[in-house]
Amino acid sequence: MFSTVRPAIFICATLIGLSAVYVEGTVPAAPQESDVVVVKMTPERTFMPEKITIKVGQTVEWVNDDKEMPHEVTTDPNIASDPGDVSIPDGAAPFDSRLITGGKSFRRQFTVPGLYRYACPPHENDGMLGEVTVTK
Repeated sequence: MFSTVRPAIFICATLIGLSAVYVEGTVPAAPQESDVVVVKMTPERTFMPEKITIKVGQTVEWVNDDKEMPHEVTTDPNIASDPGDVSIPDGAAPFDSRLITGGKSFRRQFTVPGLYRYACPPHENDGMLGEVTVTK
């Protein structure tokens, strides 16, 4: 009797184990930070991508990939080298990241739809400008 029970137990254990692997593989993954859109600040003094479109409630994270130079993100006309390079929609408040060193980042959640034009003041004269369009 034991000679037939052992293989049966082994087969059942194997099937249970395979079922657990299959179930684990078909369970949806935990949601990633899909609401976060990354913009890189490069050593070439550019925002990559330069222009993005997001929805209200999404967050943009500017990541400084430049190990040599700090960068900044501002929509504040009082901080930008040329106030004409930056703008925000009515009802939105200007923001400024201050200097972001290499490997660090700055996040901003957008709650007001419209066009946000921003600049990196230390490299603004080099054309380091970007845009976020926020849709409903």
